Amino acid sequence: MGSPRFAVLSLEKLLTNSDFEVRAVYCMPDKPQGRGKKMEMTPVKQLSLERGIPVNTPTSFLRVPEEINKLKAYDPDLLVVVAYGLILPQSALKIPKLSSINLHGSILPRYRGPSPIHAALMNGDSETGNTVMLMNEKMDEGDILAVEKYAIPNEFSFNQLHDLMSASGAELLSRTLLDFASGNIVPTPQDHSRASYTSKVTTETAKIDFQNSANAIERLIRAMNPSPGAWFLCGGERIKIGKARTATLNGNFPPTTVINADPLKGLSIVCGNKTILEPLALQRPGKQMIPVADFLRGFSFQGKLIS
Repeated sequence: MGSPRFAVLSLEKLLTNSDFEVRAVYCMPDKPQGRGKKMEMTPVKQLSLERGIPVNTPTSFLRVPEEINKLKAYDPDLLVVVAYGLILPQSALKIPKLSSINLHGSILPRYRGPSPIHAALMNGDSETGNTVMLMNEKMDEGDILAVEKYAIPNEFSFNQLHDLMSASGAELLSRTLLDFASGNIVPTPQDHSRASYTSKVTTETAKIDFQNSANAIERLIRAMNPSPGAWFLCGGERIKIGKARTATLNGNFPPTTVINADPLKGLSIVCGNKTILEPLALQRPGKQMIPVADFLRGFSFQGKLIS
């Protein structure tokens, strides 16, 4: 059970390991994407159809009870869940003979919820990891089966960290499933007093507040890259920043002040805590992300308000 790109390598690992038989895949229904609102399938569904695996895309297990009977008919030993997207009621979780098991992209109990990778980057964490856990009806609160930790390189964007965690998570998941099925793992309860929760990332999450420090903004830019993309308004136009660096402010200027805006000198925007953000790549609506020097040859910040 999974939907986005993060879950693809986990499914691939199970499909290529002779110890497992994937009887069915569950993922979110197709939905309209892009300006043309063309219906697109999830990456997990695409891989499943390519491999000839039966695919199910229910809209709910709670409102459509017959989906529970359909799931029972597969007679599973395990439900394996990786970034699925639907709430699984207890009536679904108790179906497998062994258990329902989830791969989650954080070191639980830190960062429960839908956006743990974004949160780790935005908060400037030095390390992150994947957790494999038993599932219950509560969000990411099940007992832990395995954890794998690794350092976050300073320059990593969301895509880079996502791909690292997806690949390492797939390996961890397959090993843990076999160890658990063999009785070699004793589940460990989470310390719920240390839990924190993430929210779904939206366009508003990605809006830059120049009252924050440049370091915090630079972390936001990496966390939102490539989608939805960190952005600000200039003269009523939404500008996205793809990459940036930081500097210390010499002098007294309020946040949002543009100090430099020159193809040769670059762009410097004053932020909170006497810091400066220096965007290295920018994008106008409907255009490509381009180096700041090229951007400044076709766009003027003079006389325009930044917010």
